Amino acid sequence: MSVRRVMIGFAIGIALSLAFIVPAEIARWNALTGEPGTAWLFDMNVDTTPFALLVILTPLMWVLRQPLMSRPPRFVLQFINWLVESPRSKPNHGMLHLILAAGFVACVSLVSCLRVAGTPVTADGVAFGALPPAFHDEYSYLFQAETIAAGRLSFASHPTAARIFDQMHVLNEGHFASRYFPGTGIWLTPFLMLGNPFAGQWLATVCVCVFVFLIGRELSCNGVGLLAGILAALSPGLVLFGNLLLAHQPTLLGLGLFIYAFLRLQRLLDEPAADLPRVRYIAAIAVAAGLSGFGLAFAMLCRPMTAAGVGFPFGVWVAAWLIRHARRQSRVSAVLFGGFAIPLTVGFGIVAVYNASTTGSAFTTPYYLYTELFTPGHMFGFDNVERARPLISDRTLHSYNDLAVNLNAELAIQNVGHRFLASWQWTLGLVACVLLGSVFLVGAWRNLDRRWWLIVGAIVSLHAVHVPYWFDGIFHWHYVFESGILWCLIVSAAVQLLCSVFRKLERPWMIPWIGLLVAASITTNNLAIPPFQGVSRLNAGINQVAFSRIRYFNFRQLLEQQLSPSPALVLVRHLESERHIDYVSNHPSLNGPILIGRLPADARTSEEDTVRLAAKAFPDRRLFSFDAASGRLDRIR
Repeated sequence: MSVRRVMIGFAIGIALSLAFIVPAEIARWNALTGEPGTAWLFDMNVDTTPFALLVILTPLMWVLRQPLMSRPPRFVLQFINWLVESPRSKPNHGMLHLILAAGFVACVSLVSCLRVAGTPVTADGVAFGALPPAFHDEYSYLFQAETIAAGRLSFASHPTAARIFDQMHVLNEGHFASRYFPGTGIWLTPFLMLGNPFAGQWLATVCVCVFVFLIGRELSCNGVGLLAGILAALSPGLVLFGNLLLAHQPTLLGLGLFIYAFLRLQRLLDEPAADLPRVRYIAAIAVAAGLSGFGLAFAMLCRPMTAAGVGFPFGVWVAAWLIRHARRQSRVSAVLFGGFAIPLTVGFGIVAVYNASTTGSAFTTPYYLYTELFTPGHMFGFDNVERARPLISDRTLHSYNDLAVNLNAELAIQNVGHRFLASWQWTLGLVACVLLGSVFLVGAWRNLDRRWWLIVGAIVSLHAVHVPYWFDGIFHWHYVFESGILWCLIVSAAVQLLCSVFRKLERPWMIPWIGLLVAASITTNNLAIPPFQGVSRLNAGINQVAFSRIRYFNFRQLLEQQLSPSPALVLVRHLESERHIDYVSNHPSLNGPILIGRLPADARTSEEDTVRLAAKAFPDRRLFSFDAASGRLDRIR
């Protein structure tokens, strides 16, 4: 192992961390009132203050050379032996230890998700998980799952009153269907039918964390895998999104399977077992390639741009391998190619069928059509606002479309910076990711398995494919959300490098220093410690999402209390200044006891005409109006 490389990376990481810590703490000191010496300890900056204290401790812990314990207990030595075992070495411990470790990661992940769901967010103690979704996108995915649960890919728009039921991120141009790709709806459907679609997101999160454990173990050893899995299970961004009905969790599930099976495939190709019969070896290649291709195809059905970004460096590796070995290993090459080509071809076929059912054309996606009709300014690419001007029409949602900013090089660079910064903050912590990421980037050369660079490449390419988009994302990072688990892997590998080097340098107290760095990051992310820290990052995210959830909850409570049990149609007069709150959401069959529509139906129709249209289309329903500004629900007679 190159100790020099790792220590250079450590020094660079400390310097970069100080570049964040020092300005932030100086600004905080200057803003203090009263007695600065004591006030500085209270109301900490979760990104910098705990790590400023840790940096101050570094010289003391570096000079201490006295061992932590003279003779570790036997069970500690056995645990350490298990931690350093890797799949490439012939492990002394069997499958039971692997199952127990994976089960532990799964339990931590599930408890984290349930903790978020059980967090009280209202004055009367209503839990976060008991509230309806917050984002327009969630309602669109729920709409998609309801459509699939009904045995269809789309419904027909209402024949006479379609405009009343225009819903955010839902096509209503003859076909009534979600604009999004079908993978998320497919994943959510069985859980919706069982009564709780959020359970699907919890299960996906648990499986993702287990895949992180297996990937880290495959790339390095049990210890790296276990740490990476636990970091993922305690990552505030991952568990918060595990309680949202968005596409990220099923996408990550597909990508986790893709990456793990791909790494197993690489090991088969690099180290073919001499005692394995040729037929069984070919079968093993086919299974690994097929599972990897299936995972990538499923991720593509959820978030195709993300799947392409993460999969790109792996695709380059496959292409390079085929070029080098196609002639000498024609049968293996054919099986390898087919393992990826067949699932991806099936995936593209599913997309084509879904396109035809929702837009009438196999080659026009509902996502593209919705953007062109309603939000042309949100199109992909540079100069988006200017290119969108010819597409502006009376169907354009101006209050939503006008949020778009014209993308140029300066904004693109700014967005990349925001996405990296937020992905570090919402994964483990700014300082931990910067410091340990620096150790990895400098110290991994010739010290770690070369397959690690596919993980680095996936992060870079995922950011790269989203450069040509004007919005940095929900919480400034959701377009690169899937990079979070990859950062957990990199951080864990860096911890292994540092522990190995500090043992060689006989600096035993620096190993607890690493533990304090990781523990401080996990603590500030997940726990509030008054008076030092008023709110954790996770709770800050919960509170931010809960604002919209509470608004939807109050609206639904009002309708249930005042309109049940007779069938009704509620026409909502929205606030254009609150486009992020849109109450129109119905079952795609439009046969629920309470339907919700728009007032007016569109920009060309008056409120009076909308009421007449609704009364004619639904003569058996009572009509009501809801004014979003005042919160009043009135009967229309």
